[in-house]
Amino acid sequence: MSSKKYKKEKTNENIFRAARKFTDAFFDGLKTGAADRVIKQAQRAGVRQDAIDRMEQIKRDKEELERILADIPEA
Repeated sequence: MSSKKYKKEKTNENIFRAARKFTDAFFDGLKTGAADRVIKQAQRAGVRQDAIDRMEQIKRDKEELERILADIPEA
């Protein structure tokens, strides 16, 4: 394997690792139970439906991102 190719692969691996750390930290407060509670509180408070829909989409996107990142091997 050439040195240049190895460096590129190592850089990509580091980018994925950094992204995973960021998303873990970013979504740490957005656990499923907490997200569901916040959405229900927003509904009871009369928040517009388009905002509720967006909150639910963010929750689904977070879950999908976690599944994708789970497939990245830890070094």
